[in-house]
Amino acid sequence: MKKYILFPLFTLLLCMTGCKEGPDFGDAIYMTGTLTSSNIRFLVDGQSSMGLTVTSSMKTESDVKISLKPAPELLDAFNASTGRNCQLPPSGSYSIEGSEVVINTGKSQSSQIKVSADSEKLQEGVAYCLPVSITSVEGGDLRVLQNSRTAYVLLTKVVNVKAAYLAKRGCFDIPSFGEEDSPVKALGQMTLEMKVLPKSFSGISSLCGCEENFLFRFGDGAGNPDNKLQLSKGSIGSASHPDRKDHYESWVDKEFDTGHWLHFAAVYDGQYLRVYLDGEQIHFVETNNGGTINLSMAYDGHTWNDTFAIGRSVGHQRFFDGYVSECRVWNVARTSAQIQDGVCYVDPTSEGLIAYWRFDGETQEDGSVLDMTGHGHNAKPYGTIQYVDGQKCPF
Repeated sequence: MKKYILFPLFTLLLCMTGCKEGPDFGDAIYMTGTLTSSNIRFLVDGQSSMGLTVTSSMKTESDVKISLKPAPELLDAFNASTGRNCQLPPSGSYSIEGSEVVINTGKSQSSQIKVSADSEKLQEGVAYCLPVSITSVEGGDLRVLQNSRTAYVLLTKVVNVKAAYLAKRGCFDIPSFGEEDSPVKALGQMTLEMKVLPKSFSGISSLCGCEENFLFRFGDGAGNPDNKLQLSKGSIGSASHPDRKDHYESWVDKEFDTGHWLHFAAVYDGQYLRVYLDGEQIHFVETNNGGTINLSMAYDGHTWNDTFAIGRSVGHQRFFDGYVSECRVWNVARTSAQIQDGVCYVDPTSEGLIAYWRFDGETQEDGSVLDMTGHGHNAKPYGTIQYVDGQKCPF
């Protein structure tokens, strides 16, 4: 019996190893940390430095010298393949110490070159990329793994920002979203983003959206943990019957601690609904019939006149106890790369940006937070709002 069981298993393994196209790691070198992704994140906070090294798939039998150099000519192709819009860091904003690393005999990782940058010379909200490539190898019989020849160093300026503390019974309403000519009544595409830091969890903590329609919240009051993140309903109206809604409710399969910044986004492209946490996709569903999303009002059938809000739902209830620094609504489907690059800031004139609230303590005479796009969708405060300094972004 064993040979009849092992034969198909052997065939399957042969197909998996022989038919799957993938890298051959034997006797090869590559930029350290680039096997699964060529992107290397570099958070620049004041004067900052990081090291770049080269790794061998085997311990070397003799010293191996490897030359490295910046490769700015690769940036356009990188942007085209990733959907990013990165720029080279400006002259004088960074330096590279060294151009050669060595993997000593009997080792598998090289010495390092040091990349340094000055955040004062980088712009907030700009995505920078510095490609660094292996150019030559001396000693040993090692080839360069082509897919990992280049490390794309993504430099992000760390900024100090203010944030709004909603203090348990504080929130913001967006009255203009409920008007007759609301731009969010029938969104064929949509991105909803928010950056928050929970201080405590108790019952349902509403973050942003419309109750029983399209709402991000912690907990559900029905037995699930209060510190789990939920997209409640995720309602999408049928293309042929807008009043009929399909629901794509989802949970993030983890429990969150207090005291940590979280960036989440819901993205709808007209066919697929995706949920992102800190720029990484954590939920995906293909909708049944496409259709549109309505962010202007709570789910049809409720008796209250309840519009899009930040920090509450069901009228002025189900408050969020925590901090919020950013919230945005778009009528386009943002990519994962765009979400990651825009965690701390986006250009208020960006295409498709309907409303953008930055809770940095700058308020209007009535205490409302300005819609930075200029479209007039100001966030009206309710209850106690406090503004706190010293919050760093990215988290």
